[in-house]
Amino acid sequence: MGKTSTAWPRPVHTLVGLAASAVCALALASCGTSQEAPTSPTPEAAWTNDLGIPVAPMLVGPEPGHTKKMKLASGRSFLLHVPENYTPERAWPVLLSFHGYTDSPENMEKYSQFDAADAIVAYPAGEKAAWAPAPYAVTSAEEDLDFVRTIVDSLRATYEVDDNAIFAAGLSNGGGFAAFLACRMPGTFRSVATVSAAYYEGIHTDCSDRPVGRLDIHGTKDPVVNYEGGVRHGTAYSSVAEVLGQHQKRNKCRGDVESVRLTNGATRETWTGCQAPLQHIRIEGGSHVWPGGNNSTKIEVGEGFATDAVLDFFGIPGRPEGTEEHNVA
Repeated sequence: MGKTSTAWPRPVHTLVGLAASAVCALALASCGTSQEAPTSPTPEAAWTNDLGIPVAPMLVGPEPGHTKKMKLASGRSFLLHVPENYTPERAWPVLLSFHGYTDSPENMEKYSQFDAADAIVAYPAGEKAAWAPAPYAVTSAEEDLDFVRTIVDSLRATYEVDDNAIFAAGLSNGGGFAAFLACRMPGTFRSVATVSAAYYEGIHTDCSDRPVGRLDIHGTKDPVVNYEGGVRHGTAYSSVAEVLGQHQKRNKCRGDVESVRLTNGATRETWTGCQAPLQHIRIEGGSHVWPGGNNSTKIEVGEGFATDAVLDFFGIPGRPEGTEEHNVA
């Protein structure tokens, strides 16, 4: 097991914004008209995991550059991809990627193309293709959390894992579950990214107050999980604004929100002065897809958009072939 820097991995876009803010702080008169001293931002806190020594048996995983279906003693399974250039000479990030309701790990692997990343990637399978605590889940919250703990423990027992670089991402119901991991397992997952997430009741209940990195990506015309919140399957789900507000408080963000328009028409908002990164990407007219993935029939954003944004937020190199740039307009 390797352990690297405890500093938060920062995407290039955020570093540029912070550098600009620093310039303004040094030349306040030229950056604004206010005579009041600015509020001191809350510094990003050093992050440490709360993982112990792995106790799970070692996996017989795939050869580097390949994907293999893994089955645990519990009977539950996940797809595992090991990067082509894997070597135990260094510690590697781990990314767990969760599919949506009625979908599959195979499709999630295809949509996201996370296999191109320089990371060990697991695509877990939900029981009856669902994740707790959604109203249609057949598992309890604790059962799904235990499943995730076992996956992480097994990977740490088998591979040279960077314990300070374990991340989660998900689409729709899988996005809601990834947010649930941020709520309940912030000592395992350093940052979490959600796409078109369904934030059902219970996902943000009894959460740790420990800051955790958060990226939310959502389309404004999502016909399945409305951007403004609503009710599905007889259960209310939160709006994007409500969820971002909760994470603003949890991450103790004290600075301004920097909003930039990207070349593909999306808007990226970055909260500053936080103890853990917080970012939202709003896709005008975006629907219920993995934006830029091969499940997207509309050209809403460039190819590979969500995958690039998620990996950028996590600080993980490696991108699918054909990924388009999404720079500031």
